Amino acid sequence: MEAQLCQTHKMEAIGTLAGGIAHDFNNILGIILGNTELAMDDVPEWNPACLNLEEIRIAGIRARDVVRQLLSFAHKTDQERKPVIINSIIIDVLKLLRFSIPANIEIRHNIPKGPEVILADPTQLNQVMINLFTNAAHAMEKDGGILEINVESVNLTASTAQFHDLSPGPYVKLSVSDTGTGIGPEIKDRIFDPYFTTKEVGKGSGMGLSVVHGIVMNHNGAISVDSELGKGATFTIFLPTSKREPVPETTIDEELPTGKEMILFVDDEESIVKMGTQRLKRLGYKVESTTSPIEALDLFSSKSDQFDLVITDLTMPKMTGDKLVKAILDIRPDIPIILCTGCSEKINSEKIREIGAAVYLEKPHDKHALSKTVRRVLDKKK
Repeated sequence: MEAQLCQTHKMEAIGTLAGGIAHDFNNILGIILGNTELAMDDVPEWNPACLNLEEIRIAGIRARDVVRQLLSFAHKTDQERKPVIINSIIIDVLKLLRFSIPANIEIRHNIPKGPEVILADPTQLNQVMINLFTNAAHAMEKDGGILEINVESVNLTASTAQFHDLSPGPYVKLSVSDTGTGIGPEIKDRIFDPYFTTKEVGKGSGMGLSVVHGIVMNHNGAISVDSELGKGATFTIFLPTSKREPVPETTIDEELPTGKEMILFVDDEESIVKMGTQRLKRLGYKVESTTSPIEALDLFSSKSDQFDLVITDLTMPKMTGDKLVKAILDIRPDIPIILCTGCSEKINSEKIREIGAAVYLEKPHDKHALSKTVRRVLDKKK
């Protein structure tokens, strides 16, 4: 019990550290993604540099998703579930992990191109895949082997579903197999317990498979393991399919909503202020910006009737974004405010209502999210 309590405190400390790292890292990613998009607007499509910039943009988005996975693990954040194509997520995770998996491990996969749709939190689903693939690789790191991933659509009958404690119906079946050391019967019964691990000290918290089990169960699925010592292991997951259509991803060429209103933009990072100002001006808006929330309040006080919208960061020195929002609303209660944050676990819709902001915008965001959010908030005011 004492060891588990100590581990719990350690995980809480990791969560606090992760939140701080995420804020700083998301600011850096925001600068990279934002300036990449600005450069892409200026470079003609025929220029080879355009392809290089697109690769930077894609890498930045992947890095953003990794940060969200870190926060999801550290803080158990719940994000909105939506229809997702599970095959696409598996392929993306394999691309992400390919260079971290030792060369003596061969990866084989049978992932159909068909759009197998499930209703899920994409960040948590990423976490499940990363944990399962990484654990399989760890089991083979000494002598190498084969990591095999299979995905198929199945229709569970009443008897089969009951065996897995599921409802009958259509499911996606994911199998992750390795040819590693295998799992003995005395360990197999405890493998999904929190804090249980067979790894050496410093090589794992024992939370990985427990977290995987929790996520799968929360998604109305089931997970099991089949293994013998010396014969590798196979983890099998069943997740119910959904008839809902996935939301199509925003395309680079999509026309952005514009405007001519006056916006006050506030962020303590000078690079973000420069980038944000450029983005908004290219959309047609008039912008006044500052890195100081105190200066922003003075600026707003001197000509509050001239501004149509305020966009401010949440985490800033001297005066935090929520305090700035309240101070601005004391001067002019009808002004709409967008609150930006790189620590999504600190904010939600209820807190936004308490603070008085119109909406919050998660960092880092692309030009599509920014332009659509700004236009929606301004149009709602009318």
